[in-house]
Amino acid sequence: MRTVFLTGGTGFIGRHLVDRLLADGCAVRCLVRSPDRAGHLRRDGVQVVPGTLEDVDAWRRDLTGCDAVIHAGGLVAARRRRDLFRVNGDAVGRLADACADRPTPPALVHVSSLAAAGPAPRPNVPRAETDPVAPVSIYGASKHAGEAALDRRAARLPITILQPAIVFGPHDTKVAAMFQSIARFRLHLRMGFRDAPLSLIHAADLASLAVAAARNGERLAGGVPGRGIYHACDDREHPTYGALGRKIAAALGRSVLVCPLPVPLAWPASLAVASFWSLLGQPSIVSPDKLREATAGSWAASAAKARGHLGFAPAAPLDTRLRETAAWLRATGGL
Repeated sequence: MRTVFLTGGTGFIGRHLVDRLLADGCAVRCLVRSPDRAGHLRRDGVQVVPGTLEDVDAWRRDLTGCDAVIHAGGLVAARRRRDLFRVNGDAVGRLADACADRPTPPALVHVSSLAAAGPAPRPNVPRAETDPVAPVSIYGASKHAGEAALDRRAARLPITILQPAIVFGPHDTKVAAMFQSIARFRLHLRMGFRDAPLSLIHAADLASLAVAAARNGERLAGGVPGRGIYHACDDREHPTYGALGRKIAAALGRSVLVCPLPVPLAWPASLAVASFWSLLGQPSIVSPDKLREATAGSWAASAAKARGHLGFAPAAPLDTRLRETAAWLRATGGL
C-alpha cells in the first residue's frame, strides 16, 4: 500500500494507526472533524483532511489514489441512542458508498467492536466469528448496524471488519482509569459476584492487524456468517475483570483490593453517574448500557482466524504490555 485514507486519526486507536502506517512507508490522509485537535498529525507523510462523515462531498476527492481506507472513527458513548446509531451505523454506510463510487474502489477496513457480536454463546468456549450475533448493549447494537450496512454493500467494494476486544495502551482513557484507581486508592471494583473472562488487545497490535487486513484480509461476501470478519484480541490469555485488576496492580507495583459491587447497587449507581454527566452535556462511559456489557457473561474470543489468515501475533505478553502502559502513564503525568 502506498496511500491510506484514515478516519478517527485524532482518537486513541487512530494515533497508533498513523504510527504503524508511517512506519510501513505509507502516506496517510486523515479525515479530521476538528483540525484544532490534530496537532499530533502535522508531520511528514500525513495530510489532514477537514470534514465529517455527514458531509461526504467535502472530502470525496481526497479518496483519489488511496489503496485502502481504514475507518477507526466512532462513538463509544453518547447522551442519545440515535447519536450512536447515526455515527456508528449510518455514517459507516456513507463512507462505504463514497469508496464504492471510485473508479477503482479501495479496500475498506472497518474497526468495529466485539460488542457488535456479543458475548461468547457457550460457557468456557471463546467466541468464534461464525457464532450467532447477539449484542447486549445499545452501543453494541449501533456497531452491529454499521457492520450490517457494510454487509449490504459487500458486492460493491472489498470490505474487511475487525472486532476488537478491550483496547488499551498509550493515549487510552478507559483502561487508564483502572490504572489510576488502583494507583491512588488501591481499589478495583468488580460488577457483581460473577467474574467472567475478558479479551484484550494492545492498540499497537490492533494497528498492525488493521494494516495486515487492508493488504490481505478476507472480504465480506454478503450474508455469509463470519466471512470477512476477524476478532482482534490476544487470545493467549483471558483474564477475568478481577484478575485484570490484580495484573494492573502488579504492573504498578501496588497491592489492590478487588471488591465486588452487587449488581442491584450497580444499576442505580451507573444511572446516577450517567445522569450527572448528561446534565453537564457530556456522555458518560459509566452507564447502564456499559453495565449490561459488564454483566453479560464471557467476553473471551478466539483470534485463531486472524492468526491463520494474516499471521497475527501480539508483539508482547499482556503483563509486559500492562507494565509498558503503566510506565507511559507515569511519564506523561497520568498517575
